Formats: sequence, C-alpha cells, structure tokens
Amino acid sequence: MQTSYIYSVSRVNTLSEYLLSKTDIERLLVADPGEDLRSALKETYLAPYIVQVPGENFELAVEKTLIDAKRLIHRIAPEGDMFRVLWIQYDIHNLRVLAKASAKELTFEECKSLMSERGVYDCEYLYNNAQNGTLSSLQPDWQQSYDQAIQSVAAGEIDKVDGILDELYYRTSLHITDRVGDSFMRSYLQTLIDLNNLKARLRVLKNESFNFKPAFVAGGTIAEDKLETEETTLATFAQFGGADYWKEAIEYYQKTGNTTSLDARSGEYMIIFTKEASYGMFTSASLVLYYLKCRQAAANIRNIVVGINSGKKESAIRANLRMAYVNE
Repeated sequence: MQTSYIYSVSRVNTLSEYLLSKTDIERLLVADPGEDLRSALKETYLAPYIVQVPGENFELAVEKTLIDAKRLIHRIAPEGDMFRVLWIQYDIHNLRVLAKASAKELTFEECKSLMSERGVYDCEYLYNNAQNGTLSSLQPDWQQSYDQAIQSVAAGEIDKVDGILDELYYRTSLHITDRVGDSFMRSYLQTLIDLNNLKARLRVLKNESFNFKPAFVAGGTIAEDKLETEETTLATFAQFGGADYWKEAIEYYQKTGNTTSLDARSGEYMIIFTKEASYGMFTSASLVLYYLKCRQAAANIRNIVVGINSGKKESAIRANLRMAYVNE
C-alpha cells in the first residue's frame, strides 16, 4: 500500500469534518437577509473564502471551495489523473458555452463569466484550442464533436448541441477510465451511465416524437433491450438502492412527467454508492466522496442563501436540502 495514498485519504477524511454541519445549517436557516446572513456564512467553513472574493460574494466563495477541492485531490492523490472523470464534465460545459456563443460571435472575455474553472483545462487555453481547431490534441474526438456542435448552431439547431456534447462527455470519460484502469472509477462511471440511461429512456418513452440524444450510452451495466417499456425502466431503478429509495421520485414523475426528483435522487445515490465503496478507506472512492461532499455542501449553501434572499419559507428551503451526509 502506497504511503502517499494513505496520506491523501487521511487528509480528505479530516477535511470532511470541517464542511457544513447541521449546526451551521440551523444557524443559516434562521438568519435574516443581509448582514445577519453574511455573518452566519462567516461562521461556516466558507469563512476564509468569503473574505478573499470581491464584495464578499458568496457565489464566488462557494465556487472557490470547489475549485480548491479539485486542485487538492489532483495534487495529493498518487494518480491525480484518474479523477479527470469528475472534472471533464466542466470542460464539456465550457465547450457547450463556446459553441452556443458562436451564434453571437462572442469573445472569450464575453464568455468567461459563464465558464467553469473546475475543468481539466484552463478556460482561456480551451478557448484558444477551440479557435485554432486543435481540441483533439487535448482529448480524442473533441475537435470533430465541437465542429459538429458549431455547425448545428450555424444551422439554427442549437437544441442539438447538448446531445452532441453529452455523447462526447461519456466517450471521453470511458476513454479516461479505460486508460487509468482504476476499478472504483470504472464502476462509478458505469453507475453514472446506468442512471443516465434510465432517465433518458423515460424521456424518450414520454416524448416519442422528439429525437433525444443521447438516448442510450454504451458502457454501463444495463443492456438497452432491458429498457423497452416505461414499466421495466421504472422497475430497473430498484437495482440502485432498492424500490423504496426511488418510490417518491417515481410517483412524482408519473404524476408530472418531470424527472427533477429522479435527477435529485440520482445525485444522492452517487454519494451513497461512493460512501459504501469508501469503507475500505484506502481506495480512490474516499477522494471522490470528499469532492461529492464539498459539492453537496455548496449546493446546500446556495439553496439556503437564495431561498432566504428570495423570501422563501423555511420549510420550503428545508425541502430542497440534502442532509444525508451533512456533518453532525
């Protein structure tokens, strides 16, 4: 067992204890908009970040926590590149922004506020490669897919861009996990693909006249022919945490046709899946779990601050919180 790996897992396990606690959440929920809320935020793990950003902007501070979590994991892990599956989604998001911005011929300066610094590649570097037609020097197929997205925008078919780049994300992620060979990262991606395929199949069945892309992504554990009907698709969710885990989300979907609750439960399930895999401690799962906890803490803070500032009732804000892995 590598000493450096023991250190990295121990480090993130310790840092996890300093993330958002239930006491922090209760304090934030009773805060008044304005100075009281800013004061409450400074009593959380966000404190050192708030004082670093312009105007003590909480959104910038929250984003900085996630950027720092990403950089920490990459720096202290024995093989930091194995975690690119987590970061590459932000590069794909950035390519999505650039492709759609091409319709208005926006410059990098005009686009960068919409881009994420959590990706593998620096935003301006990615932009320059896109402009120079050299994206495939970064990852296989990137330039071809980006060009396809640009052509769709030029043809007025902006709705096709998301499907093109979603497919690229999964192809790239599968390439990364195959190259790295880490067993947990492979199973993590397979589970992510399975849940995506289940939700995509429901959308296709609900709107058969609309050509959703990608309707099915290869690389998961569920065969496409096992998802022929809505009934079998909904039943297959039970393979991931049991039928009771999905019951309310499925009922909401059946009532409204909206997959929002299924999306939320999918995100929570990925934390459950990763937490169970991390019990061995010295696996890559522990580092992934740390990032997912950071992301959950960030989402909870955003929900609380936005809710309070928009005048939402406390009960409505609580309903949107994800408490399963919040520190006591």
